[in-house]
Amino acid sequence: MKRRTFLRLTGLGAAGGLAGCLGSNSPPPRKSSVVSDFEASDGSLVVDLADQTWVMSRYEAADQSSLSGFDPQSLAALSPVGVASAKGKSGGGGGRGATGRGTGGYASAPRTVHGHAWYHGGDYADDWYENNAGKVSRFPVGVAALGVAYLGSTAAMRDDAPEAGPVPWDREIQDPNGTVEYDMSDGSQLGRDGWYRVGAHVVGDDVNHDFRWECYDLEVTDGIGDAGYSIEEEWKVSPRI
Repeated sequence: MKRRTFLRLTGLGAAGGLAGCLGSNSPPPRKSSVVSDFEASDGSLVVDLADQTWVMSRYEAADQSSLSGFDPQSLAALSPVGVASAKGKSGGGGGRGATGRGTGGYASAPRTVHGHAWYHGGDYADDWYENNAGKVSRFPVGVAALGVAYLGSTAAMRDDAPEAGPVPWDREIQDPNGTVEYDMSDGSQLGRDGWYRVGAHVVGDDVNHDFRWECYDLEVTDGIGDAGYSIEEEWKVSPRI
C-alpha cells in the first residue's frame, strides 16, 4: 500500500529548471512518467506518484551537466538556479503543439500515458521521437521533492501562463513517497479557485544526474455546498527534450 504524505508549509523557493526554447523548429517536450493521477477528495488535493518513474532524455553519461556527488537529501541546500519566468498569452507560449490552458483547448489536446493533456504535444512529437530514436534514452528516476503553488485565476492564466519549469512554491516536501496529500481548506491561497502547479524534482536512479522538474498545471474549482473541490483540467508541462 502506498504511503500517504501530507505537505507542510516550508517557505522554500524553487530549485532550478529549464523552460526550453519555443521556436517553430524546437524539439517536443520530453516524455516521462512521474505523476499518475490527481484527485480532489474531502477538501484535499491528492497526488499519486507513478509506480515506475522515468524520463526520456538526450543525456549521456559523459555529459558535464551531471551533479557530481548529488544527494537528493541535500536538495534544500541547493541555491535556486532559475524559475519558469517565460510567460505566454492565451494559456501558452509560442512553438508547436497543444496550448490552451484555460482557453478551451483541453478537450482536443493530445494525452500522455497517464491521460493528462500534453502541453506542446502533438503529431510532430511522435515524428520527432521516431526520427531521433538513437539520440534519446529512458532513465529511471526518483522524486527528490514535490512542490505546489497557486498560479492564479483562470483569467490570469489566459493572460500570463508560465512555461515549463519550477515556480516559487507555496508548499514543498522533500523525498515524497507514494501518495502526497495537502489540505485545500486551510484558509490560505491554496484553498482558492483557479490554477495550481504541482512540480516534481526528478533525479537519476542509475545515473548521477539532475533531470530538473516535471510540472503539472491543474484547474481547480470549489463546488457549491457539499460538492467540494473538483479538478477541471490537468496539463503536463515538461521541458523540451
